Amino acid sequence: MKRERIDLHGLTVIESKIELNHLLDSLPWDYTEVLVVHGYHSHVLLDYVRKEYSHDRIKKLEYSLNPGDTTFILKTKKEFEEGQVQKAPASRKYFMQSDNISFSRWEKDDLKLARQLLLNRNVSKYLSTTGSFSTEQVRALFNKELTNEQKYHVQHWPIFTNDKRHAFIGCCGLGENKGNTRNYEVAVVLVPEYWNMGFGKEALAKVSDYSFKELDANSLVAKVHPDNVYVIRILEELGYKQVDDEFVEENSKYYPIYELVK
Repeated sequence: MKRERIDLHGLTVIESKIELNHLLDSLPWDYTEVLVVHGYHSHVLLDYVRKEYSHDRIKKLEYSLNPGDTTFILKTKKEFEEGQVQKAPASRKYFMQSDNISFSRWEKDDLKLARQLLLNRNVSKYLSTTGSFSTEQVRALFNKELTNEQKYHVQHWPIFTNDKRHAFIGCCGLGENKGNTRNYEVAVVLVPEYWNMGFGKEALAKVSDYSFKELDANSLVAKVHPDNVYVIRILEELGYKQVDDEFVEENSKYYPIYELVK
């Protein structure tokens, strides 16, 4: 059992919400409790934490003899995922399917899924040059996906299992068609629990096929973190060839560039 502590002294309600969201969105699953220190001289934060604040990972609240503290008892990973599955509407629309995966489109209410994926540090270490994203950065990336769908009719589409759970497993898709050249950026990003199970390769294969057949793409290009051997292996197995590398100053790494040509 692991316990985290967060001190909200001196913060406004809005600042407290941001800090709590960031902590709970990124906290590893082996943490079972969060001790929130909010004080009691002013009832504003006390009332907010105990009566107003909510997060999908919180199972219940516990109060100690110290009125300035509140403990969040957290859901296990299984409890959280079962809750997410229960919320997955049967009416959700899927525009493309493969043997084990259904492709949907990001909707405005899906920000919590984007947070679940991108605030996971095992994921963000391959995507952010700093190794992690803030909640504000995740929101900006999420909004960009919504914009890309409106402007270019492409996204890094959210993907779900085909079984009755319709579990969220990550995203796979395309960036914008820059300059109308039909040369698309392609990427696959999965929740770590679904790595090395075949989902990544299946998703990328389906997107690649869709790109050439339905969008008449000329080529697909992927820039990959050099340590992301999982995605590099998938690209190579699907016939993508390394054509270049790009030096990224922020983390002083050379990113291999892979391409698949029609």
